[in-house]
Amino acid sequence: MVRFSIYHILAVVITFAVLAVACVVIRKLNRRWQNAVFILVTLVGSLGIFFRYAMSLKWTADFQWFTLAEQMMQVCNFNMILLPLMLIPKNELARQYSFMFSMWGAMTTYLSIPKSWSALEWNDIVIVNFWLNHTMAVALPVLMWASGRLKPQKKYIIPVLACVFAYFTVSAVITKVLLDNGTITIEQTHSFLYSTDGIALFELFYKLIPYPYFYLYPMLPLLAGFFWLQCFALRKQKVQPYSLVRN
Repeated sequence: MVRFSIYHILAVVITFAVLAVACVVIRKLNRRWQNAVFILVTLVGSLGIFFRYAMSLKWTADFQWFTLAEQMMQVCNFNMILLPLMLIPKNELARQYSFMFSMWGAMTTYLSIPKSWSALEWNDIVIVNFWLNHTMAVALPVLMWASGRLKPQKKYIIPVLACVFAYFTVSAVITKVLLDNGTITIEQTHSFLYSTDGIALFELFYKLIPYPYFYLYPMLPLLAGFFWLQCFALRKQKVQPYSLVRN
């Protein structure tokens, strides 16, 4: 495991401080300005993925759709590309999926450090873009929740779990094809489907089920319990139906 540096600790503290302040501010804004903030956060998060992968962190015309599509099936960036779906008024499932699952997945960035970071300066564009993308994936559902426009609902627990299972399965199949074709290596997948990456919980699962992809199945009942706790903890929160206009 890469050791935490003072820069990483400061980044975590500053990020959470900014999110806390943003939650206070968003509650004081009217619906129009809240929507503007949601749209801005979505654009920053989604476009950051295109900049990182499809444009290789360079503002050039060399836009590679294959590289982007390949990365979507290997890492959590797929969940960030889905951020715009949260802005569709009738797509409550996308908002529930993001709040229950992808937000917490993105938040693990604050606690885990990729080994590749050890050779980079703290302000390297790779780290900044990586951190910013994950923070936007956290910020959008958090701000929607803070503004009273979103809260987890028990009736969406099973649909969200089904989406998680589908995502794991589709990603595993496509990644397996890429591995078999020699297009990528396991080290290039950046995927928990094929590597525990030294995470203690995943290491335990792999000892129980020593097969890639299948070893993550125990995560599903754990996620179900976690989703239920979210719904229970926020059951008394007042929420207004999400829409882009005032009801």
